[in-house]
Amino acid sequence: MANRFAIELRAGYEQVAAILPPDASERVARARDSINGELAERNRLLAEVVVAYRVGPPQLWGPVILDLLAPSLVELLAWLRPEPPAFDEEEVRQQLVMEVLRAAARIPIRDGFDMKVRLLARTYKYVVRWLAREGLRQRAQCSYEALRELGR
Repeated sequence: MANRFAIELRAGYEQVAAILPPDASERVARARDSINGELAERNRLLAEVVVAYRVGPPQLWGPVILDLLAPSLVELLAWLRPEPPAFDEEEVRQQLVMEVLRAAARIPIRDGFDMKVRLLARTYKYVVRWLAREGLRQRAQCSYEALRELGR
């Protein structure tokens, strides 16, 4: 399933890659380059992509952010275990994507901070909270049949 998640993230990026301005495409390529690029430079470029996401349009820049963070998101997904029937892996993946984009929209951007680590830490924190809340909510519910039996 994690492989499918990575494929979906990549497909989202490929849908917008053709309409990215040339300078943005080059910036994304440099941000992705973990072999030749230095960490500080990749961090700065990720921060620029986050700023572009905020300026808009988010439907263009959201898939770029998700693609840049895809390996780490796949790793996070492995740590976040779905608990059927309360929620399945698809719901956890959707929440993960939503929280990454929410963090990108809200997290303060400061020089000297690792943007990737901050985005992922915020995302993980809020997905774990969502899992706990949703698990409690699901456990507090009971079926219609059980309610009918209690009413008898």
